[in-house]
Amino acid sequence: MSKNIDFRRKKAGLAALLFLAAGALSSASPQAQAVPPAKAAAPVPAKDQADPKLKLSFIERIRQESSDNITSLNDQAADGSAYVRFRTSLGLRWKPSESFELTARLTNENRYYLNPKSDLRAGRNFEPHEIFFDALNLRWTQALGLPLTVTAGRQDITLGEGFIIWDGGPLDGSRSAYFNAVRTDWALGGKNSLSLFYVILPRADEFLPRIHDRAQSLVEQDEQAVGGYFSGSLRKAPVDVYLLYKRAQATSSTPETSFILAGGRAAALPISSRLSLTAEAAGQSGKLGSTPRRGFGGHFHLDCKTGAAFPLPAGLTLGGLYLSGDDPATDDVYEGWDPVFGRWPKWSESFIYLLGKETGKAAFWSNYASLFAGLQFGLADNVRLALTLHRLSAPQETAASALWSGSGRSRGLLLAVKLQYDISRHLSGHLVWDHFRPGDFYRSGAQEYAWVRFELLFRY
Repeated sequence: MSKNIDFRRKKAGLAALLFLAAGALSSASPQAQAVPPAKAAAPVPAKDQADPKLKLSFIERIRQESSDNITSLNDQAADGSAYVRFRTSLGLRWKPSESFELTARLTNENRYYLNPKSDLRAGRNFEPHEIFFDALNLRWTQALGLPLTVTAGRQDITLGEGFIIWDGGPLDGSRSAYFNAVRTDWALGGKNSLSLFYVILPRADEFLPRIHDRAQSLVEQDEQAVGGYFSGSLRKAPVDVYLLYKRAQATSSTPETSFILAGGRAAALPISSRLSLTAEAAGQSGKLGSTPRRGFGGHFHLDCKTGAAFPLPAGLTLGGLYLSGDDPATDDVYEGWDPVFGRWPKWSESFIYLLGKETGKAAFWSNYASLFAGLQFGLADNVRLALTLHRLSAPQETAASALWSGSGRSRGLLLAVKLQYDISRHLSGHLVWDHFRPGDFYRSGAQEYAWVRFELLFRY
């Protein structure tokens, strides 16, 4: 792929594709495009096929988050915070036929800051934030009469466990996770499928209109990627294989980066009816500015479902992960792992803030390793408790500073507690508490941090 790709031309191309897709929807004949559902007991009358099928959805999420020492590891620093997040989403799905489906979703998130009082945002509490399109896409199933599903527009994409692809805009936190993308899913028979995708992510939303635009940052650099993801089985064991190319354009403060990534994920055949092993690994090769880059990342987890009733654990997990760091002794190559589109709280809800202090990028998982163990309990039919203990380390030392020792690789111990509860069919919630005890990777005298979140989620 040429390095001289004009980002604005790509933006115009995506807008044109969305326009053509909308035109296809308005002109398509439902009778000609309809494909009977695979499990239909009887043919659907033509009159019912022609009637538009509408589905409304509403989601309200309320989160209260509090922390202390999370970015300084210093009791004397004024980095304690507490705020409440209100995220509202209103969605509409229109399915005029069995072949076409149009999805739109508007979202807004406002915050109310409680602490510290010196935070300038506390004086502007409940100042309206922007309302934006969290989703706007057209899906065409059985495209051209083939076992293809084409989705064009703003959409959520999660492949595998989200190690490589999950969040398209990490800088707005969990407000959104969308991609501007064209994706084709090809059913190859049995459990085999191939997904091909192209994504384009500007630093701030440029493709769709916003109400009360606040120029919300989404990524640090304009990004594009193209790739393929195969999901299938090998001797009845699930296997995923993927290949992609990603490019992030240079800014005034950040060099261009581009690389090819290849990797795979496999779930071993159950060792027993209750025991399973899953592993995933990937390698990267490309350039960071003019410097060659390569990186390696992988993780595994061994899971046991005991099915036991409380107070015994219903499940146990042992796992590990490794994300390479840049070796300071090698100036001619950069070895740090790039998390691609996996910049979300996969392994910790809180540690992403300390990583952001280290890398300058939110949730930028790199130079990070862990051995962890977890216990899951079923306290009641609708209440679940998970305990996870991480022993963290850094594959490479970092330069000494006010926060980092420069002479150690033990990041420390991280305990995560998560209590989940289902109140009703439409209402659920959780409580998360993280506690981190720093190791010698950080300066002498670095102090513990605590982080807590309470959530209520209403879906209709």
